[in-house]
Amino acid sequence: MEGNKIVVALTGATGAMGGEVLAHLLDSENISEIRLLVRNPAKSRCFFKSLLKKGKDKITIVQGSLTRRDDIVQLVQGSDYVIHCAAVIPPKADHNPDNTIKVNYEGTKLIVDAIKESGRADEIKLVHISTVAVYGNRDYHHPWARMGDPVMSSAYDYYSAAKIKGERYVLESGLKNWVVLRQSAVYHKYFLTNNMNDGLMFHTCWNAPFEWVTDRDSGLMIKNLIDFDLEGKLNGFWLNDYNIGGGAACRETGYETFNAGFGLMGASAEAFFEPYWNIPRNFHGVWYTDSHVLDDWLHYRTESSADFWKYMAKQLWYYKLGAIVPKKLIRKLAIERLLKNSNAPMNWVRLGKKGRIDAFWGGQEAFDKLPKTWDKFPVLAKGQTPDGAIDYEDLKDEAKAGRYALDHGYDESKADSELGAADFAQAAEFRGGSLVTPASEIKKGELHTKLQWKCHCGHTFESTPFTVLKAGFWCPECCEALPWAFDKAAAHVPFYAQVWYDTHSKAEENNVYPYDEHEDDDLIY
Repeated sequence: MEGNKIVVALTGATGAMGGEVLAHLLDSENISEIRLLVRNPAKSRCFFKSLLKKGKDKITIVQGSLTRRDDIVQLVQGSDYVIHCAAVIPPKADHNPDNTIKVNYEGTKLIVDAIKESGRADEIKLVHISTVAVYGNRDYHHPWARMGDPVMSSAYDYYSAAKIKGERYVLESGLKNWVVLRQSAVYHKYFLTNNMNDGLMFHTCWNAPFEWVTDRDSGLMIKNLIDFDLEGKLNGFWLNDYNIGGGAACRETGYETFNAGFGLMGASAEAFFEPYWNIPRNFHGVWYTDSHVLDDWLHYRTESSADFWKYMAKQLWYYKLGAIVPKKLIRKLAIERLLKNSNAPMNWVRLGKKGRIDAFWGGQEAFDKLPKTWDKFPVLAKGQTPDGAIDYEDLKDEAKAGRYALDHGYDESKADSELGAADFAQAAEFRGGSLVTPASEIKKGELHTKLQWKCHCGHTFESTPFTVLKAGFWCPECCEALPWAFDKAAAHVPFYAQVWYDTHSKAEENNVYPYDEHEDDDLIY
């Protein structure tokens, strides 16, 4: 950094969030150069042609891949900030898990290592974009989440599994200046197009809680992060993990999201879908009790879910023609054609894929019992659950969200500076294990020094207290995918059990996913 000549390295500029980050960074007077890691420059120039024109004096394209060390070294060298937005996301992540792991985990590892080897490791600041998917499945029993809740990837979610490993590598990196931002579900300009081309659209649970944020607010968030940091406003911000979310005006369920989208065609989701086409569990989505913390730092919330759909109605004005087209025709041509897609749940049922049927429904019998018509299907947004009526607005009341808070296994009323060996040992016990490092070697308030821990399976591993207590991780060997074995882990780990058994049967489920490596070949490749 020379004077105010700030160099920012950005990955993922051709993605929905990354593109908005680039657009907003171009408006920052503090930045002299923005380096973009781009795999195919010719193709990418078409993607953000107007931005390249606007930033012709600022933008430098580094042709390369997240999976090649030399390309990452070139990107990082001389940079002051590294904004890591790039990731293989669903549906692509579902179809090619090997590449998903290479990009989302190994690519993150290469970035961290390149910073360490740059000669400026204590100066470069890393902003790593993680995901809400690390929290796995939630329903009305515990719809609210916060930092420190269990990190639990849903079965067969290769995206979250790889992102979890990548996030952990950042947390444990020993770098002096990093921050992890767990991105919630993003409303972006390609939202409808992307969801109408793959069986992924059926992965959204009707009753799952979602706290959205728009792509434009996400871009503003990163611009403000850099500008505020340079203005000295972010003291105490770094070496932390935050949840990104749009707040109360962006909280809804999958059912409400579908209704808003198909409302552009003049009808609700019920006109186009049967309720059993979408999975009832094993996806991801939460409402955050602490997304305001990041907004307090970065002041990025400007748009609501309603604002996004107003924007989409203007952009996709021709969707209004759907109001005069028979709904059965739209359903047949746009929706039903995807039911046999390799990533569609109904295709797994049709082919008898036991592993996925067990993971997403709890077995064939559970699928068979699922209500097949809307008049019998409990919709949370209507105040209905399988257990009976519920006050949906009361459930969404953030002032009452403490009722649903998960136990983190230690006294969270203590300041970080007061946490010590006894607290760490208590947290380990709640996770079914123990703290191995002697108390005499532990300094109170030191959350970023690695300690030794032991899990319920007897694995000994190193992790910082921050990673365990504040970020929700545990044993990297048996408590992270792959494979997915949370049925077995929850039986020994109260930390997991308190949320896992909201949607899983302690008595009847004891699965490890996948059952064998060949079962899902046609889905992977």
